[in-house]
Amino acid sequence: MAHFMDHFHMAVVKDHVHPIELCEYYGFIVFMFISAQMLLVSLIAINAFVLMKFGKNLDLGKYDWKLLLLTFGFPFVECLIVTVVGKIGPTGAYCGVTGRIPTLFLTTVPVLLVIILNSVIYTLTWSKIRAETKRLEGTIGEKANSDRKSTQAAKTMSLFVLVFFIQWSALAVFGIWVMITKNVPLAMFLLVTSFSNIGGILNGIVFLIMRRNKARKSAPKPTVVCVSKSNTEATEVK
Repeated sequence: MAHFMDHFHMAVVKDHVHPIELCEYYGFIVFMFISAQMLLVSLIAINAFVLMKFGKNLDLGKYDWKLLLLTFGFPFVECLIVTVVGKIGPTGAYCGVTGRIPTLFLTTVPVLLVIILNSVIYTLTWSKIRAETKRLEGTIGEKANSDRKSTQAAKTMSLFVLVFFIQWSALAVFGIWVMITKNVPLAMFLLVTSFSNIGGILNGIVFLIMRRNKARKSAPKPTVVCVSKSNTEATEVK
């Protein structure tokens, strides 16, 4: 939604965002939420890995205040500094970080690092999930049920990491392309603007998947009634 505002503004006025202060505001919001998302998906990936590898959840504080403070606090300070030094404004395609060097170190390199880091963690986590799924096949008991819940939670968290890959991989390729040559094809611009704006839709799909899984867990389990001459027995279906 944040990255949609400047594009919508330009589509309406058929020009870049004016006045410049409004473009700086759009750029501040866009850059802050991009940085926040990078931190968030990295913490989610790390949490999923720790959950699968060590069977523990990271301590994020009551109402996840530690997660929220880190996710939004650091990007806010970072964006404030970048805005004060005059490195946020119109880029030609959107409102954001301006200049080749600032763009390289504030967007391209961080996005690439997050993608590489999360790819490694993502691979290790899914390898552990596959191993746990095979181990739990046919097992019963409270420990097995607890392990299944941890595996399902890790799978759900990994979906947010996958969304990040889909949303920002085009931007990472675009950043490398710009460093090599200034002749960037229009198709590349369209890919960046298209994929960077569908994050809300993709995260919405993940949210619906989470709601569906929650509804399945909360649904009452069917029972099978076994009738014999001596007694009547109700057995819960596992």
